[in-house]
Amino acid sequence: MNSGPFSIGLVIERLRAQVPTLQSVEGTAQYAAITNLREFRPDSAFVLLARERGDGEPPKAGGRQRAVVTFGVVLAVRNYRDQVGGEALDEVSPLIAQVRAALIGWTPTVNGGRPCQWLQGDVLDYDDSTLLWSDVFQTQHFIGGAPGHEPHQHAPPNRQ
Repeated sequence: MNSGPFSIGLVIERLRAQVPTLQSVEGTAQYAAITNLREFRPDSAFVLLARERGDGEPPKAGGRQRAVVTFGVVLAVRNYRDQVGGEALDEVSPLIAQVRAALIGWTPTVNGGRPCQWLQGDVLDYDDSTLLWSDVFQTQHFIGGAPGHEPHQHAPPNRQ
């Protein structure tokens, strides 16, 4: 049984396969390396593990425990509102819709995975050329079941 954190790589793979209009889909390290808005590549996404928490229930037989997973998808898009006289979200809305369609209801291939649900969306930051949008999703997986916690197997008696 795996006790490691939820793999955001599964979400990255899903977005790369389902949202071809994204120029790139990266993870936490690439997001953290960016120091200002102008460094974001337009039509790119970053998947970030926001939080894992227990659901308040004690571990099940065998040491398994449910972990509720919250992750975010940050989209970087070109902010054209000054040039076209429209709203910035008008430009990013189709991309937001594609990301949501790829993730809402999708079940990650993890032990005890459940369909992803959308929790919220927010503008994180913007300037005259770039807008960052974040959508937050939730799913679950099971962790635990460390060696020594497997269900008991009755071995045949040792006959010598």
